[in-house]
Amino acid sequence: MDRLKRGVYLGLSLAGTFALFVGFAVLTRPTRENYLLLVYAGLLLAVAAMVVLGAPTRWIERFTLTITALFFLIMTWLNLHGIGHGAGVWPPLLWAGIVYLLAYVLLPPKQAYAFAWRYYLMLLLGGLVALQLGVAHGRLGGEQINDTLQILLSNLGYLWISRLLVAFGIRAEADRAQAKQMQKLADTDALTGCLSRRRFLEEAEAALTSERPGSLILFDLDDFKQINDTHGHPTGDRVLMRSVRRILHNLRGEDRLGRLGGEEFAVLLPGLGLDEALLLAERLRRALEAPGDDAPAVTASFGVVETSGLGSTRELLTHADRALYRAKRAGKNRVAAAHG
Repeated sequence: MDRLKRGVYLGLSLAGTFALFVGFAVLTRPTRENYLLLVYAGLLLAVAAMVVLGAPTRWIERFTLTITALFFLIMTWLNLHGIGHGAGVWPPLLWAGIVYLLAYVLLPPKQAYAFAWRYYLMLLLGGLVALQLGVAHGRLGGEQINDTLQILLSNLGYLWISRLLVAFGIRAEADRAQAKQMQKLADTDALTGCLSRRRFLEEAEAALTSERPGSLILFDLDDFKQINDTHGHPTGDRVLMRSVRRILHNLRGEDRLGRLGGEEFAVLLPGLGLDEALLLAERLRRALEAPGDDAPAVTASFGVVETSGLGSTRELLTHADRALYRAKRAGKNRVAAAHG
């Protein structure tokens, strides 16, 4: 995204520079005010240079918004001052709405609207002063009043359009935040914080379709129902959360832990073969059986399977489940591998 934004800034700054130079070149008798076009063109070239030299995007955006706002403020003040001497609306001011648009694009919605209001107040107050100075020796005619109102009211229109954009932006942010929260709820087990069953199976399906080798560990806490029956469900919940913390402590950043239901969990291990996965499962088994002060000790039985050669998550879990139950039948608190 940052690379795309920088490319857009580079293209727009170069295009704007070219347009300003062309606009100045076609003027038969450039005025003092028109030389501001060249100043702004030079500043846009500076924006392009910042992009090429790798300046932080945040600096580029702030510089662009600042120079654009100053350029149109000064042009507006000079134009209103000149109206008193018979000048009409200068063509560059037809593009004044870009200030409000830039504010909306480059700033968070509420900051953009605050910036737009401050900009308009500066334009209005400074413009009225410039207009008064321009008409110190005569009254405004009907055409001059019309030109003045065009400038001030068009900017007021840009301001209210930016308000509308900001309202949509705030609503869009709220919708994105809500969607993100809903996605998090759907992807995460509410009690333990690991992946939900649905999300874990999606990850496993993606691993199966890739060409990268890997393994899966399926484990089940031994005699967990007795813990709930003897100590109560709150204690059982603490055992589950403690177990997840211990498992996560022993996993790599790319490994994925999911709760498939109740006291049954699975770990997806991208890039690990069966032998390495068996060693990890043994380490996890020892971590889980270690006593804890906050809840009763618990053990787990493990089934380990390699993902290579398996075509579906159903097949993957079936193989792992068979290995898990071999570990259960062999006395629990042990690791078994699925072969073939």
